[in-house]
Amino acid sequence: MTTTIEVGMLGLGTVGSGVVERLTQAARKIEQTQGIRLHLAAVAVNHLNAPRAVKLPIGTRLTDSLTNVVCDQRIQLIIEVMGTVATAKSAIKAALNQGKSVVTANKDLIATAGAELTALARRQHCDLFYEASVAGGIPILRTLTDSYATDNIQSVDGIINGTANYILSAMTAGQTYEDALAAAQAAGYAEADPTNDVGGIDAAYKLMILSRFAFGQGLTFQQVAPVGITGLSATICQTVAQHGWQIKLLAQATQHNQQLYCRVAPVAVAQTQPLSEIAGVQNAIAVQSDAIGASLYTGPGAGSTATANSVLNDVIVAAQHLVNGQSAVNTALPVNQGAVTNLADLPQDYLVVGAKAVSAVQVYANEVDFSLQTLAPDCLRLNALTARQRQQVARQVQVTLVPIAGTVRWPAATKNAVTTPVHVAI
Repeated sequence: MTTTIEVGMLGLGTVGSGVVERLTQAARKIEQTQGIRLHLAAVAVNHLNAPRAVKLPIGTRLTDSLTNVVCDQRIQLIIEVMGTVATAKSAIKAALNQGKSVVTANKDLIATAGAELTALARRQHCDLFYEASVAGGIPILRTLTDSYATDNIQSVDGIINGTANYILSAMTAGQTYEDALAAAQAAGYAEADPTNDVGGIDAAYKLMILSRFAFGQGLTFQQVAPVGITGLSATICQTVAQHGWQIKLLAQATQHNQQLYCRVAPVAVAQTQPLSEIAGVQNAIAVQSDAIGASLYTGPGAGSTATANSVLNDVIVAAQHLVNGQSAVNTALPVNQGAVTNLADLPQDYLVVGAKAVSAVQVYANEVDFSLQTLAPDCLRLNALTARQRQQVARQVQVTLVPIAGTVRWPAATKNAVTTPVHVAI
């Protein structure tokens, strides 16, 4: 027996169009395997007469009123793919208050208001799912929830912004930053205003969400303090690659001695590490845990099809709960707000690239107590540089310092800390 679930959708842009296409293509399979028919009853858009990249199914109502969709008593489940924060938050709250389950791909909203919305969903006995908010087509949130339920996660290191990774891959291949960005925009991988992607903001929001699932601890945007890729050049990327590393915009969260450390920044990853091989718009998340050890999850991090697939998977789970009359099953974990330290505040090794930069740092090294290793006339390795020394070098000689993954010197454990060693993946 097939049960029909009435669905409303807010937004019909890139992701929304992908949801319609995937729903149309997978409708028969969903009915056969799940016993559920997902009927897209209504879609809310900003402009009714704007050109559409997709044809809506017969019987789907198009409206320019969010209220008409959210408050439709026949609709049982809302898909939010319109973006924004304030408007989306209001719409989702209204849907939850009416007892409707919600699936969203809105990472900005979930990162900043996820705890509030999750609490509301629990009170209203509704589902609130947002798998598509992190890493596009990689089901990482559900994996962390289900596969690591009894495991202790030590670290999460991710390439979770496809736009930045595409640009860094292109610069390593010889393109200028400007040309790489233009190519990403032409291919649809970057917005007209790429600030969130190249500035590390998008990755920071995603890391804030990942931390809740991996560690049950929240991060603030200020704690992550993202550093973007705009200060890098093709010369830096290529020279670093010649000496055995690949520069990646890494989102990192690590637990060490009961303390959480985090960072979003360009990091030199050794070419012997799997994350160094992730190119183009691909995403990857490396998880290190006690029981499973090192695991790597890869897949497309952008694009309508991959993101839409994650949205629909959430929709199916929420629909099953509606059919079975289950209480809300939210993927969000209880969040603690503990102490957090940015990895940039710890001593670690850095690379300096460029003949002029190398010469300047070599001269300055005579004035400041730090050790350096000359890898080539155009590449230096600065060893165990403290945050204060890093700031001094950057200020005095105005060079770009690229941290090397896996070189952090951890602070000594306190008497009350657990001293079990942590083996970080990268």
